[in-house]
Amino acid sequence: MTQWQTASLIVGMMHVALPLIAWNILYRKHDRRSVALWCSGSLLFGFGFMLISLRESQPIWLSFTLGGPLAFAGYPLRCAALRRELGRRGGESAYLLRWGGVMLLYAACQVSIDEYRLRLAVANVVHLSGAVTMGWLAWQVHRRSRYRSAALLSATSGVLAIALALRLFAVSLSDASTLPTLVSIDFGLMLVAAFLAALYGNLGYIGIALESANRKELHSTAALAREHERLLQTELRVREQSALLEERSCLLAQRDEMLGALAHEVRQPLNNALAALTSASHAIEHPDADSTAARADAAVRLRRANSVLMQVNSALDNTLSDAVLLAGDAPASRQDVDVDVLLDLALGDIDPQSHDRVRRERLSATRTAGMNTGLMRLALRNVIANALAYSPPASPVVVRIADSDEPLALVFEVCDEGPGIDAKLLPRLFTRGARGDQVRNRHGHGLGLGLYIVRRVMELHGGQVSAEARQGGGLKVRLVVPQ
Repeated sequence: MTQWQTASLIVGMMHVALPLIAWNILYRKHDRRSVALWCSGSLLFGFGFMLISLRESQPIWLSFTLGGPLAFAGYPLRCAALRRELGRRGGESAYLLRWGGVMLLYAACQVSIDEYRLRLAVANVVHLSGAVTMGWLAWQVHRRSRYRSAALLSATSGVLAIALALRLFAVSLSDASTLPTLVSIDFGLMLVAAFLAALYGNLGYIGIALESANRKELHSTAALAREHERLLQTELRVREQSALLEERSCLLAQRDEMLGALAHEVRQPLNNALAALTSASHAIEHPDADSTAARADAAVRLRRANSVLMQVNSALDNTLSDAVLLAGDAPASRQDVDVDVLLDLALGDIDPQSHDRVRRERLSATRTAGMNTGLMRLALRNVIANALAYSPPASPVVVRIADSDEPLALVFEVCDEGPGIDAKLLPRLFTRGARGDQVRNRHGHGLGLGLYIVRRVMELHGGQVSAEARQGGGLKVRLVVPQ
C-alpha cells in the first residue's frame, strides 16, 4: 500500500470516526433525525472513501462501482440534515430519491463505460455537485441563524469543491494511459481538502446542532418566562377581581347592616312618634271639659314626638355618615369655623328638654378654628348625646373648650356624672357596635355607631379621641383637633 493510499484510508477513517463522536455528543441534545441523517451520511462517505482508496489493490467493482455510490450517498443524507436545520422538514423522500437516481446513473456509467478517464470525470462531477450543495446549504444556515459553525462548514465544503474542480480539470487534461497511476498535486490537494472536510465539517455540524439546541433552550426559557408573566398577570387580575368582589361584598354587607340599623333604629321610634302625634291630635280635636289640661297634655305629647323624631334624625345622620361620608381615608376638608356657633349647632340636634343640663366652660380665647363643620358637629352631638344618655336625668354635662400647646390643637372635653364605663369596655369604646349597659335610652345612636363615628371624624382631622374615668364617678371624653 502506497503512502497516498494510506493517506486516503486515513481520511476515510476520519469520516467514519468523527460522526460517531458527533452522535455521542448530540443525540440527546438535538433533533435526533437530523443528527442521524448527518452522521449516517458522513459514515457512508467515509466507508466509500476507504473503498476508493483501495482501488489499486481491490477489484474495480468493489472500489468504484460500490465505493463510489456509498461515498455519493453521504451527500444527500448530510444535505437533508442541513435542510432540516433550515426548517425544510418536508420533501426529504423526494430529495433522497433524486440523489438515488444520480448514484444509479453513476453505477451504470461505471459498468457501461470502459474509458477510465470518463468514469473518473463522472465521479468527480458527482462529488463536486455534492460538495457545492453542502456548502450552499451550510451558507444559508449561516445567513439565517448567524452561526459561525455553519460558516465553518460552508467554508470547508467550499475548499473541498475547489479541490475537486482542480482534480476534474487535471483529469481532463491528463493522458489516458497514465490515469490509473496518476498521483499529482491536485490529488494531494483533494486529500487535504477531504481531511479538512472530515475534521472541520463534522465539528461545524456539531457547532450548528449545539447552537441550535442552545437557541431552542433560550426560546423555551423565554417562552416559560412569558408564560410565567402571563400567569402572574392572570393571578393579578384574579386578585383584582377578588378584591373587587370582596369590596362589593363588603359594600353589600354595609348596605345590609345600614338597612338593618335603620330598620331597628327608625321603625319603633317612628311608631312611638306617630302614636304621640295621633294622641296629641286627638286631644286637640276632641278636648275634654278642661281645655287647658288638654292643651298641656297635647303639648307634652308633641314634645315627646319631637324628641323621638330628633332621635330618629340622629340615627339617620350616624348611619348615613358611616356609610357615605366616613367610608374613605382622604383628610377632611377644613374651613374657619366659629367654635361657639359649632357648639350651638351640635346642641341644636339634641332634645331641647336636655339643653338645660348642658353647661359650657371656656378655657380658651380662640374664637375660630380650622375644622369640617358637618363632621365636627356630628362628633360633638354624639359625644354630648352619649353623656346625656348615660348619666342621671338631673345631672349636668359639662362641655369644656381649651387649648393645647403640645400638640398645637383645640380641645373639646365632655364630662358627665354617670356610672362611668366598664373597664373591659374602655379599650373598645370607640369601635363599631360598642355600647354600655347603663344607657337610659335603648334606641341610642345607631347600634353603637355614635362613638365609632367620633373616632373616624377625629382620624380624618388628624386628631384623636380618648376617654377616661373621672374622680368621683362619671366619664370624660376628650377630642383633640390639631390646628
